[in-house]
Amino acid sequence: MRRLWLVWLLAFGGLWAWAEGPRALTHTVAPGETLFAIARRYGTTVEELARLNGLRDPNRIQVGQVLLVRTGGEVALPKGRLVYFPPVQGRAFGLRVEGYAQGWVGFLGERYPLVPGEKGLWALLPVGALAEPKEYPLRLYLDGEEVSPVLEVSPGGYGQEILVLSPSLEGLLQDPSLKAEREKVVGACPKEGPLTFSRFLRPLEGRITSPFGTRRRYGTLFTSYHEGLDFAAPLGTPVRAVAEGVVVLSERLKVRGEAVVLSHGMGLCTGYWHLSERRVRVGERVQEGQVLGLLGSTGLSTGPHLHLEVRLRGIPVDPLPFFRGLPLP
Repeated sequence: MRRLWLVWLLAFGGLWAWAEGPRALTHTVAPGETLFAIARRYGTTVEELARLNGLRDPNRIQVGQVLLVRTGGEVALPKGRLVYFPPVQGRAFGLRVEGYAQGWVGFLGERYPLVPGEKGLWALLPVGALAEPKEYPLRLYLDGEEVSPVLEVSPGGYGQEILVLSPSLEGLLQDPSLKAEREKVVGACPKEGPLTFSRFLRPLEGRITSPFGTRRRYGTLFTSYHEGLDFAAPLGTPVRAVAEGVVVLSERLKVRGEAVVLSHGMGLCTGYWHLSERRVRVGERVQEGQVLGLLGSTGLSTGPHLHLEVRLRGIPVDPLPFFRGLPLP
């Protein structure tokens, strides 16, 4: 996204990714990073990082080196086991329960269904971007039994930025109808139905200019965080569906501009904001890669870009991991 008035306060350090092995999180060392800084970012210790990566000298890490940060876990249950990916602030994570026929799971004050699969019951859970990194109980209700293992949420390591807005855009942020717009977007996404994809395709050919989770100051008004992923590209660039889904919203909104929302099942929806033109209608089933509209700069936007948003049962989560695949054990 081209921002004429963007001021960066904190540069982003490093990259993270799901590792190819089961239930693992990795970090790619960026210029100037130390093992101490990386450990602090993910809520772990230098000693633990050195142990996981077989480092003889913690002071000798190289730019571009991929470090194993945290592995997921397994918890023994009375009739089976729980297997999970490591939960991280602002991201979705999956878990699987073996040895039980039915149940549901509670985490961070919300309740989620456990869905039957080939290897047991499973669920995909969101972690809010503002959730405090610490240990939380995972409440499992399985065949009439209740078990509450503890999972640790790691920090997301998000940066900060200031958006200096024109008076008209600041006025838009103070519009009393914005709450209703957010409720419409969240309410458009159904919670039922099976997932219809295994990984995302890129919505367009363009560079990412603003990642998810960045702590933002909007002019002189308030501080929040970036709820999606911004892609820069020329006006009129075709914007495509990242996965198969059903159009549940297609209309002009005040802040989000020309907007499209797709439902992909299990309460997971993708939103495409600031389009110049929409080319799909509500109720239409679209295939991955199908053109949904054209890139624009409508609504609360300081330049041509696509804002891609992923919500899991109403909670915004980082879209980036979904381009590598579902975070399921």
